[in-house]
Amino acid sequence: MALTNQIEMHFAEIMHLSEQIDKLSGDLRTVSQEELMQTICKNKACWNSSCAEVLIGKEAKIGIGLISQAEELCRIAGEMRQQAKRMYQAELTNNQLAATRTYLQQSWK
Repeated sequence: MALTNQIEMHFAEIMHLSEQIDKLSGDLRTVSQEELMQTICKNKACWNSSCAEVLIGKEAKIGIGLISQAEELCRIAGEMRQQAKRMYQAELTNNQLAATRTYLQQSWK
């Protein structure tokens, strides 16, 4: 019984961590899509020169990179959940098999 409680505790912990990663991914996506793009627009409105265009291009590239990283974090969180579910089911099945296992006594002549 204690082993089952440990399995459930670890499963819940992994699920909680994956939710935190999802939240982090969403926050990163929001920053990169909304806040960074607003900053880029403000810079463009205040500064007109060839250097401004280069800066805006670099800022946009950073924003795209951040979005890509946010998507990767989201993928990792999903994979964590999927693996945790598989491990949880496997561990519970192992415990059930161990609890119901019977051994046959054979006499060797």
